[in-house]
Amino acid sequence: MKRPLLLTCFLLFALVATAQTALSGKVTDTGGGGEPLAFAAVSLFKDGSFFQGTTTDLSGNYFFSNIDPGTYDIEVNYTGYPPTKLAGIPVLPGRTNTADVEVSNEGGVNLEVVVVTDYEVPLIEVDNTTSGQTITASEIQRLPTRNINQLASITAGAASADEGSAITIRGSRSNATDYYVDGVRVRGSLLPESEIEQLQVITGGLEARYGDVTGGIISVTTKGPSTEFNVNAEAETSEGLDNYGNSLVGVAVSGPLIKRGTDRAILGFRLSGRYTYQRDDDPSAVPVYRAREDIIADLEANPVILRGGLPFVAADFLTDKDVDALRTRPFESAANLNLNGKLDARLSDAIDVSLSGYYGNFNDQFTPSESFGNTWRTYNASRNPTSERADYRGNFRFRHRLGGSGVAGERGNNTSVVQNASYTLLLGVENNQFSVADPVHQDRFFDYGYVGRFDIDYIPVFGLELDETGSPIGAFQADYREVLRRFDPTTSANPILSNYNNFLGYGGDQSFTTATYGVLGIAQLTPEGLPIPTLDRFASVNGRTQTLYRDSWGFHANVGTVYNSFFRQDNDTYTFNANANFELVPGDSDKSRHSIQFGVVYEQRVNRQYSLSPSGLWTAGRQLINRHLNAVDTANRVINTIDVSLGEGFFSYQGPANVVAPTIEADAGTFYRRIREDLGIPLDQYVNIDGLSPDQLSLDQFSAQELTFAQLVDYIGYDYLGNEVEGTFDDFFAIDPVTGDRRFTVAPNRPIYASAYLQDKFTINSMIFRIGVRADRYDANTKVLKDPYSLYEIIGAEDFHANFGGERPGNIGSDYVVYTTEEGGTDVRAYRFNDNWFRADGTPTNGPQEIEGIRTGLVFPRYANPAAQQSNNFIKSEDFTTATSFEDYEVQFNLMPRLAFSFPISGEANFFAHYDVLVQRPASNTLATALDYYYFVERPGSPNAPFNNPALRPERTIDYEVGFKTKLSNASAITLAAYYKELRDMIQLRTYFPVPLVNQYTTYDNQDFGTVKGFSFTYDLRRTSNVTVNANYTLQFADGTGSNSTSQRGLTNRGNLRTLFPLSFDERHRFNLVVDYRFDSRNGTPRWLDNSGINLQGVTVSGRPYTATFIPSELGGSGTRGAINGSRNPWNFTLNGQIEKNFQVAGSGGVNVYFRVSNILDRRNIIGVYSATGSPDDPGFLQSSFGRDQVESLRGGTRPVESYLDSYQWRVLNSDFFSLPRRMYVGIRFGI
Repeated sequence: MKRPLLLTCFLLFALVATAQTALSGKVTDTGGGGEPLAFAAVSLFKDGSFFQGTTTDLSGNYFFSNIDPGTYDIEVNYTGYPPTKLAGIPVLPGRTNTADVEVSNEGGVNLEVVVVTDYEVPLIEVDNTTSGQTITASEIQRLPTRNINQLASITAGAASADEGSAITIRGSRSNATDYYVDGVRVRGSLLPESEIEQLQVITGGLEARYGDVTGGIISVTTKGPSTEFNVNAEAETSEGLDNYGNSLVGVAVSGPLIKRGTDRAILGFRLSGRYTYQRDDDPSAVPVYRAREDIIADLEANPVILRGGLPFVAADFLTDKDVDALRTRPFESAANLNLNGKLDARLSDAIDVSLSGYYGNFNDQFTPSESFGNTWRTYNASRNPTSERADYRGNFRFRHRLGGSGVAGERGNNTSVVQNASYTLLLGVENNQFSVADPVHQDRFFDYGYVGRFDIDYIPVFGLELDETGSPIGAFQADYREVLRRFDPTTSANPILSNYNNFLGYGGDQSFTTATYGVLGIAQLTPEGLPIPTLDRFASVNGRTQTLYRDSWGFHANVGTVYNSFFRQDNDTYTFNANANFELVPGDSDKSRHSIQFGVVYEQRVNRQYSLSPSGLWTAGRQLINRHLNAVDTANRVINTIDVSLGEGFFSYQGPANVVAPTIEADAGTFYRRIREDLGIPLDQYVNIDGLSPDQLSLDQFSAQELTFAQLVDYIGYDYLGNEVEGTFDDFFAIDPVTGDRRFTVAPNRPIYASAYLQDKFTINSMIFRIGVRADRYDANTKVLKDPYSLYEIIGAEDFHANFGGERPGNIGSDYVVYTTEEGGTDVRAYRFNDNWFRADGTPTNGPQEIEGIRTGLVFPRYANPAAQQSNNFIKSEDFTTATSFEDYEVQFNLMPRLAFSFPISGEANFFAHYDVLVQRPASNTLATALDYYYFVERPGSPNAPFNNPALRPERTIDYEVGFKTKLSNASAITLAAYYKELRDMIQLRTYFPVPLVNQYTTYDNQDFGTVKGFSFTYDLRRTSNVTVNANYTLQFADGTGSNSTSQRGLTNRGNLRTLFPLSFDERHRFNLVVDYRFDSRNGTPRWLDNSGINLQGVTVSGRPYTATFIPSELGGSGTRGAINGSRNPWNFTLNGQIEKNFQVAGSGGVNVYFRVSNILDRRNIIGVYSATGSPDDPGFLQSSFGRDQVESLRGGTRPVESYLDSYQWRVLNSDFFSLPRRMYVGIRFGI
């Protein structure tokens, strides 16, 4: 019921951050020397519909608070003056926008005529205390991109490696950037750019209302209902212009449902939808290689061939003539559907509500191992897996403007001390689903590895029964023998995998043996006298393809490979937000206005995920199905009597012999029982799993322990079958009273986040101050290890010496844990407190390596629970309780002061600065469950497979900025800003050593830190002689101990690095330029070019750093040369452009036709290289001694050297090392 409910009710959520967006100004008389007009009536309109009304105070000031961002008009009415309207005022989110109105009664008063003036955005925004940029809907339409990250990246301080890549803001990691839609933090996809009214990028100076972030904010304000009914449609395609087949269609319908009069909408709606299809959703700037279709057909028919009597992968013999160099990546299509809905209602002049919702569905076919490992593209692209993402969002907002807020009927009341009071309540839910599967088999798990029927019998094996003289007197059954009678590939769910066995020459009707019994000590033979083949003889059997045949040369996956993964994720977010604001005006509103905001947020997330490796089910089943059957005993049940012939001549026996059932050995397994129950077969009879069809098998025939032990399934918030479950951490260890086994129930991850904030914005002597404080509470809401150095709690020094004697050194605290000289010993070897180690006499050390007897990693802790001392795997004992190892996560409280001020030096210059403390809950690597700890001894974390750490603390950033903005002319201004950030408690790999039972393990901890120093320059030229220019330059030094949570992989064995080095996303120099030219015949351009324009966007950026190596490998390198991240990629330059023209068509809202190009110059910008050479297309391996040895070893062999060299080159050319190629689009927008 959950999905239909979400679609029907549109009840969204995510983390909410609403803020006071306000519009203020002063009404003056231009003919009266600029005198303010008190008690003038001011009306606020949006999309032609009346929104609010108020009056000016004694100083001529008006103020509209708690309004939505967007474009507004203001109309002023004053006795003796004509009505005056100021049109097109962009109200930007999270600030008090200013729009002064000048009225005049010169020339008389005509009440029938409204004087209309277009609003000019001021170059100097004195009230703005945040850094960043806001892009309006009209600007978005003119820019030559539809990607929101690309739009955001034109802001000074924001960066992305390529169009659409992850955004980093001022040197913070990409997961430190938060996205908001209408004040709601979202975890899933964003809406189409055509539905954006404003896009705000905040790079610094975050207000107290923003929390759980350490980088920056990308905030989207969506378009709302319109005053008049209208329909807008769009279509765009690249068909015929490039090779990538990108097309979209979209439509939006908006208008009032209920109106009061002609200019006031009481209930309005907006619905929109867009469908996008991409034949290649990540185009390559360099050719990609794929074998010709006829070659692939040959490979699929015979993937493995014989050469010189030995089997080889057939693809190992291909050369350049057998492949095509493609411009489009095959089987890489993507299809997206976006639906948006919004309903706004004004219940009264003081109360409005808003209900909005979003649905996005994204299907993507992708190439596994595209940039590493064995790529599927060359031979196996047709089996590329598919991912599907579905996002549901919706929110309900209730907003109430209290007395003094300028609502109708309160005109003239703007002289009270408390003004513009209002509060907002928001409830919602967000659901994000994601899944990945093989496109053919989907959730038919036993189809994944099925290659056909193997008829296997278990025949009795007899030996001669001798009398006391040694003469044969009969036959006795010694054992059972597994014999393969026949292989039938015709039933295969994967016929190409079945063809891997063709080289064996086994026909589907060929019988290897008809024998009904075997003879002890004599091998079973075929009728031709050859040994009967076993499953190991086959290149591919159910659930397994031999490693030798899985790829070609180690570079390209072989044909028919099935994506052996089924993954499902389902995340919910529920939130309540309440905030309020008011204006405190104790005196003259020009000098003493305080804007007070405060609010609270509560968020609950519920995270679930399920993963399965389906092909392995066959292997696991084969190992389990008969494991309870042991050697036969003549006392066992007789199931048959057959005639046998044993031996020759005198030493022989011909006659009847009893066939007895095998011995059943007690076993705690489930699968062997359930499969026999389903098939109606007794427990003492062998079952051939390879003779069963996939529809005879199911997951519930296995137990949770059988599948998790085989590492085939992992789950959170699901049971092992994939059904959603609830529960707690402790439920995993509970005993099922029916089965007597552990429940193996893993509860969903349910972290809790709550916050409260208070902020005051006020003016002192023309200086605008914003002072705020935010308090965050984060609770991982799960169990964590009591001691990360041990699976079981270690006894403290005080308790140890009280129980076992000895004297505790004076510097050793009572809770320092104790290590003894032997298992269960009473002599102290060492003490430890957190990460600090001490010798037995209390002498501190620099680490365990300095303590004799511990430096090897073999340690003997004395456990607090004596039972844990008796078993290496006590966690699997029925006596284990969570108190032995775990405790509740320690709730984290963080206080974050926020301070900013803006000081207008004059009407043409402004100085600004801010100081922020930012905290963000752990963004990754926190999901460790009871199931993970259950197998901790068998599967401790390693650098390549780290153990997640639910005890991670929030990350912290301290941010400083000072800046200066000044006008250069009436149409241009520059902004200079310098910033400094300290990054603390960032997540990074660390190795715990020594650890009992496992020696050491790798996990995550709050280890990393860094500093960012930067300077930005921004130039803003407003429309002058048809041209607008926005340019910025950022100089940045982003250094730290780690670029992401795994960047120290391979380095942790020598200890975590404490030296700062350039972060992998550091860009020393970045230039952004946006030039917009609008043709206007009044300025000398041809009249036929009116209503048309050109927009160019250019980006120049210095290369990002990488670590150079000196030992090349086939696709990489090893051995650090120089410093970590001491080398850099080349500079990049990208130019995008759009040409458009508007046409006025009678009876419509106009037509806009455009042509846009991304990467006009089709530059192959290098964004990645091979570390040993610094080249994007040559790892340097073939020129090295290793490469020469490799080539030499192939000479004279069966496989040709030419095939290796060609195959290697196909793999070496990596499209991810280059920026996106030129893409061209033509589109049309029109309205009705």
